[in-house]
This record gives sequence, C-alpha cells and structure tokens, in this order.
Amino acid sequence: MIAQILSHTPTWVFALFLVLLVFGLMQTRTRTVRRIPALLLPAGMIALSLAGIQSSFGLAPVPLASWAIALAVASLVGHTLFRDQRVSYDATAKTYFVPGSWVSLAVIIAIFFAKYVYAVMNALNAAVISTTLFVVGLSAVYGVLSGYFAARALNLISLTKEV
Repeated sequence: MIAQILSHTPTWVFALFLVLLVFGLMQTRTRTVRRIPALLLPAGMIALSLAGIQSSFGLAPVPLASWAIALAVASLVGHTLFRDQRVSYDATAKTYFVPGSWVSLAVIIAIFFAKYVYAVMNALNAAVISTTLFVVGLSAVYGVLSGYFAARALNLISLTKEV
C-alpha cells in the first residue's frame, strides 16, 4: 500500500519535500543571519501551515479558530519559556547569531507530513477526516507546529528591540 501511495504522489510533492529538507538542514548549522532572511523561514512555515488549513478544510471558523488558538498558545509559551539564550543580535552589523538546531528540521518535516498524511487520507476517502474532532485536532497540530516558528520570530524581534 505504501508503494502505491508513493507512486500516486505528484512529483512536485517530492520536490517540495526536498526543498523543505534543505531549509531544515540549513537550520542545523550555526550561522550569522541578517534580519529579513531570519524572519522569512518563520513567515514561510506559518504560511505553509495556514495553507494546510485552507486546502484541507477551507478557511472555516472552526479550523481557523483551532489553528489560531494553538498558534497563539505555542508562540507565547515558546517565547516566554523556551528562548534560546545563545541567540544574539549585533546591532552594528544588523545580524543575528543563531546556533544550529535539529528542532527546526523536525518541525518543518512534521508540518510537511501532517499535510501529506491528510492528503493521503483524503485520497483514500477516510471518513474520519470530516469529523469535528479530526478537524480541530489537525488544525491545532498545524497551529502548535507553526507556533514554534512564530516564537522564534518573536524572540528575534525582541532581541532587536533590546539593543
């Protein structure tokens, strides 16, 4: 069954996976990053997460609310409790020093696979995908995962304001 699922997966999905994998692997390296590029990945992953909601359930109130609440909670918790104290901002160069982390790669891949698994379940006409519990749950998963990137962006922005 897995071989059949993979054989029916469009080529662009594999290409997207490779691009996301490269971006994720880039996050494992310690680097110095300018302001705008540092915020592009969080913005892109939040947009991909919201696109997952839109393509799966449409921009209906229940999935949007579940996503937004989970995003807000994860962002606030991540920003408040899980700041990476090794991240710093150089105001003169207008760059961030960002230590490498495997967490970003894991979250990027999790967002991709959440969307992919939904697409497979939809193609198989799985009845569970139309239940309220599934809609709320998957939307919350998208929100929590993108909340990680939102918290990261908030942390970078707050470093900029401290200088």
